[in-house]
Amino acid sequence: MGKYIVHSTLRPIGSQVINKLGIHSFLSDEPVAAKGTDAAPNPVQYLLAAVGSCMGATARDIENREDSLTIKSFNVDVHGETTTYADQSSKVTHIDIKIKSETNLDPVDQQTFLNEVVRQCTVHSSLEGSVPMDISFE
Repeated sequence: MGKYIVHSTLRPIGSQVINKLGIHSFLSDEPVAAKGTDAAPNPVQYLLAAVGSCMGATARDIENREDSLTIKSFNVDVHGETTTYADQSSKVTHIDIKIKSETNLDPVDQQTFLNEVVRQCTVHSSLEGSVPMDISFE
């Protein structure tokens, strides 16, 4: 079981938020059109990046456990759509994930590997059922 703690502080400029995680820190912001300063990705972009990053890390973890697997390339494109409602709330309403991977596996084992990446990805599993997602493999 993992436990993660993030401390987020709104800065006095635009919509900038500094996020601190142990020794790491990163900024989030909103575009100028949304009254931000566009100094960093917005939170939804980080959410989508978390999906792709987790799938990549999961692929590497599987490779590290499987002696017969060599990943030559692994790329994930994640596209998200949001909807803004009349009460000004908004939500990510759809995520489209495209995974392109080149390995030393035959086509059947390659598909099994990609299915395992999706199944074991913590971020995907956390969002599954809450946000409709389409996943395709190239």
